[in-house]
Amino acid sequence: MESEFPLELQSETFKILSSNDDTSMETLFSHLYDPQQQQNRSQALTFLQCCKHHHPDLLMIKLFFLLTSSPEIPTRTNAARALVFVQPNELWPKLRPQAQSRLQAHFINYLTEETSIHVLRLASTILSQTVSVIYKSQRHWNEIIDFLFSSVNSNDEKLREFSLLVFSSLTNDCRISLLKSLNDRVRVLHSSFLASLTSRNPDVQVASFAAVVNLICLFSDNQLFHELLRAMMVAVFALLHGFERSYFKSAFAELVKLVSAEPLLLKPYMSDMVLDALQIAENCGVTEETRRLAFELVLAMAELKESEQVLASLPHEMVVRLFLVPMKSLVLYVKEDGNDNSNCDGNGADCGADRGTEDEREKGADPETEKVDDAYEFGIKCLKKLSVAFGGTKVVAVVHELLKNYYLDSTDWKMRHAGITLLTEISKEFSDAMVLREKFLEETIIRILKLFQDSHVQVRLAAFTLMDMPIIFVQSAQILYHPRFVYAFSIALSDGDNKVKVSYKSFPP
Repeated sequence: MESEFPLELQSETFKILSSNDDTSMETLFSHLYDPQQQQNRSQALTFLQCCKHHHPDLLMIKLFFLLTSSPEIPTRTNAARALVFVQPNELWPKLRPQAQSRLQAHFINYLTEETSIHVLRLASTILSQTVSVIYKSQRHWNEIIDFLFSSVNSNDEKLREFSLLVFSSLTNDCRISLLKSLNDRVRVLHSSFLASLTSRNPDVQVASFAAVVNLICLFSDNQLFHELLRAMMVAVFALLHGFERSYFKSAFAELVKLVSAEPLLLKPYMSDMVLDALQIAENCGVTEETRRLAFELVLAMAELKESEQVLASLPHEMVVRLFLVPMKSLVLYVKEDGNDNSNCDGNGADCGADRGTEDEREKGADPETEKVDDAYEFGIKCLKKLSVAFGGTKVVAVVHELLKNYYLDSTDWKMRHAGITLLTEISKEFSDAMVLREKFLEETIIRILKLFQDSHVQVRLAAFTLMDMPIIFVQSAQILYHPRFVYAFSIALSDGDNKVKVSYKSFPP
């Protein structure tokens, strides 16, 4: 099969990889990673891909040599970045056994001498890929496993973080192969992880979260798992209150991953975890990003069959609190359209749910606008998933309480608008249950018809949009309360707002 790379380039790559002069590799790195050399990056990438395709063994040896032998941190960093890019798990099998043995011996020596934590973090990816491919092929590297166990218990925080990062990145195939060799040291590893979760170094803490989640299959014993989970929950609150948000974000993302990976192990703790996530989401001092991340844990549980009984057993008050979290997003991030009523395409739904002006859509929204839209849409997504998770009877009871006590009669137009949005989303799923619930239909329709004359145009439009939906809830309301609808529509005819008039015309007589 003919190569996609010309013979001249193949020859040049062989010459550079075989040379003792590293100048050409330094130039390659500058083209790849120097922001001022972007015009040469495409050629450098082609060069690297040619090396990988035609001389994988030489490429692995050359980059490994620069990583472990260069006295310059930038060179070691770039060599590590290049190794990660070309994926050592694909290059390792191309090496001869003698070369593999030499690299293994040098790697352990190098790790004890590396002074840069940044380089070590890159090296952790290289090592985890290498270990994974070795154990996947049913071979062993006992020396590196011993080294990792020694490092995770070390007083050297760089080595502790490094070993945790390696443990966190081992592939599933490797974990299965390693299971037997690690089984007799599970309690040692458990103690090490507990100590790392309580470390004062947030980088070590976050790395330990990922390591625990990746190796959770080792800790299926109830007592071991309980101790680790408790330590993780304590640590995540410490990270939330004690360090910058990025640490909490990384740690909590691992908890969300754990929920999806091991729902059966977590089932006895799910209700407590929902409460913990809710407390974070309700905290007025956290950012929208943090609130959203905390709620991702609840959404992850909502999608699991194993959590159905847990969610069904949550008290009514907690379910109300859960719904209030996305409702807050709908209030905070609804966009006011500036009462520009001159443009409307005649579609009531489009006018009622205007999420930006035509000029914004043509020019492209700025990042801040996109962030607001994203937060609003996340609120809608949460409402939908919570509704499916809790079921019609419980959800309609909660919605009835929220609409009556908080939203539809509020003095804040954003609250009223959010209430209509909530009613719109829930009625798509549980229209029948809403009609059957005592007093729900009457009390809600009275409020919605009143909002036809609301002081704010977006509330009026949202009310019209809802009442134009072809669903049982709306159809039943129009039949049972027809005189009230006729009166509300006649009042709407006198409205000077163009969008409202267009929306009104879409209604059936």
